Amino acid sequence: MNIKELRTLLKSEGAKWSISDAVDDQLDTAALATQYSLGALPAPAGALTARMPRMRRADGAPFRPWQLGVFPSLRDTVARLPSSWDWRNVNGQSWITPPRDQGRCGSCVAFATAGAVEAHWAIQRGQPLQQPDLSEAALFFANDRQCNPGDPRYGWQVPSALNYLVNEGSCFEVNYPYRAVNQVAQLVDGTERTLKIRGYDSTTSRDQMKRWLAEEGPLVTTFYVFEDFFAYWNGGANGRYHHVTGSLKGGQAVLTVGYDDKQACWICKNSWQPGSGGDGFFRIGYGVCGIDDQMYLIQDVYEIFTVDELPYNPCTLRVVNEGTNGWLLTDGIIRMKMFDTREDARNGLRVARRYTRHGFVGRDNPRTNRRDYITEYWAGNSGLSWEPLTKTDTIPYNPNDVVAQDLDGKGWRLQEGNHWMLLAHDLNDALVILQVVERHSRICFIGRNNKRPNRKGYIMTYWE
Repeated sequence: MNIKELRTLLKSEGAKWSISDAVDDQLDTAALATQYSLGALPAPAGALTARMPRMRRADGAPFRPWQLGVFPSLRDTVARLPSSWDWRNVNGQSWITPPRDQGRCGSCVAFATAGAVEAHWAIQRGQPLQQPDLSEAALFFANDRQCNPGDPRYGWQVPSALNYLVNEGSCFEVNYPYRAVNQVAQLVDGTERTLKIRGYDSTTSRDQMKRWLAEEGPLVTTFYVFEDFFAYWNGGANGRYHHVTGSLKGGQAVLTVGYDDKQACWICKNSWQPGSGGDGFFRIGYGVCGIDDQMYLIQDVYEIFTVDELPYNPCTLRVVNEGTNGWLLTDGIIRMKMFDTREDARNGLRVARRYTRHGFVGRDNPRTNRRDYITEYWAGNSGLSWEPLTKTDTIPYNPNDVVAQDLDGKGWRLQEGNHWMLLAHDLNDALVILQVVERHSRICFIGRNNKRPNRKGYIMTYWE
């Protein structure tokens, strides 16, 4: 089919979208698809659709549309949601980062989820002009995803990306610039600033989607792309899209930034180079091509400052007997950990093989008893099998009850009820430690019973 035939079909079908006059009548519609890549994959059966979500408001509760600088429970209530909402123009400001081009790579999920984090960060802080620029490459390639159809690692699922943002977060574009080619992720060692999310929720209810948009912020979604959508996009994204003709080409993840009941459509941000007259956004009718089969809301974006993270290869880990000095855990490059006994070393090796980074908070503190103010943790999932330990020393706790207490000159103390857990040198360290603690429910030690004079140097701490 050429463009002239498509124009005729759109007119006969009474379509609410059109092709720009600038597009040649004789151009084959298939030619418009060659410059765009897809990459949204269906979530596998049993995949999480929510993780640590905040409690949803009851059906029928008053609507509280977002207000700048007003706590959610104190916002003005309205009888019904506005008939339209667009985060590109709320309070006269755009809260959405500019669309970016994913190029010839099936990385749309990384672009949609990164865009959600960027927008929610600005909305939460009430600072539309201080939007961050996250690294889509860090999200996509650090998860061993690849660009090209046919590759078993091609594309990505939205829940997987959101889980990674909960567990690991994303660094910034300046740390790892995006290139639309297959690559092995090269993350900056010890990247200082990372944005993460505390959880996410999802819904299949159109009313709930609108409510979240007006009360919380943009939503991540996917839709089925048919051949005529390429013509619509390359024709300048004129009007409200609905499928008219052409075969299914795949799935695309986008960021839903608003809705319009008058036109019965969603307003979405795409990650393709805009066509003639386009701006990177488009409108698509309610229920069209699975656009609102399920939408995802990210919750509580926060930043962490990774003071010191040392990456290592878990496959090269080994223990070395250093005689009276004890047993050394090493990856063959750096000295990672000392243990008092062979059994402790074996247990430490089995724990360290689970991860890919050895992290510390507070190693730069200048205190004379500085080791008391250093918190150790392990991060990154190696994917290697978990081997059982012969012994460990585990203290369970309720992450919801942990607080940071200011001790003035003594720094900060993390405690759960009457039980204090860890010391932090300053507020920044305390916040980072608190975020580590809140993701787990047990703090574990190997070697806490050693009798060495410098015993703290022979204790391994990890979290479960």
